[in-house]
Amino acid sequence: MKYVPILFITTFLWSQETIENPDSIAVNQTDVQIISDDSLSLSNDSLDNANIPIQQNEPIEVGPLTLDVGYKGFLWGSPFDSPIPSSFNLIQADSLNRSKSFSGRLGEDSVAIVYNFADSGFWKVEIDFILDHNDFESQIDNFRRVEKNLSSIYGPPKNINQKESGVTSSYSNILNQKFSIAIYRSTWDVVPIMVDLYLNAHVLNPQTDLSIFSGNFSFLKLVYFNPDFMHSSIPLPEQKPIPSIFDIY
Repeated sequence: MKYVPILFITTFLWSQETIENPDSIAVNQTDVQIISDDSLSLSNDSLDNANIPIQQNEPIEVGPLTLDVGYKGFLWGSPFDSPIPSSFNLIQADSLNRSKSFSGRLGEDSVAIVYNFADSGFWKVEIDFILDHNDFESQIDNFRRVEKNLSSIYGPPKNINQKESGVTSSYSNILNQKFSIAIYRSTWDVVPIMVDLYLNAHVLNPQTDLSIFSGNFSFLKLVYFNPDFMHSSIPLPEQKPIPSIFDIY
């Protein structure tokens, strides 16, 4: 009797589960609801001449979140073409001025934020607040609020400068409108980073729909920058020598 070998073929279906790399974080385009220890609740004007928002849909790897190595996960010295991990909407990427502009909300405040690049890469982030341009006191209150929040994180400012001048809100000569002026600036030295908060408040009095000078004259900015990456290929203008007193007399 002959035996015919029988070949059994078994098909195995393999399934492979994709495991997310814990070292990468996908950043979604949603409003900021949590403020990290190196950012604050702010307020500012939206950018002028902004293009249609460009959405960032690709997952972006986030670096360390400590301020000494970068701002909110974007490392100091990163090149211009590096993707920025941000939950803001990308408004404009300006290769000529080497800057990327975003808009969105931090906590309760609307902000505009600009990442700036030098020859050595990313060196500065500048945050602008939305202000009530007709309310002089609220502009000062916004400065003090942010200054207090920064001081709770970084301690008292290293430098403080405050100047006020002009007229009170009761001034009412519509034919001779004047500015109420406040210039406030506080600076923190968070080695190796500098943190600078600056208010330039200019409000016309009396407040009227028939302003002699048109436009908005106030701004409030918060800047984080790293002096170690503050390099430019454009040389600074040469300082002229100071003449000797004997050349004058």
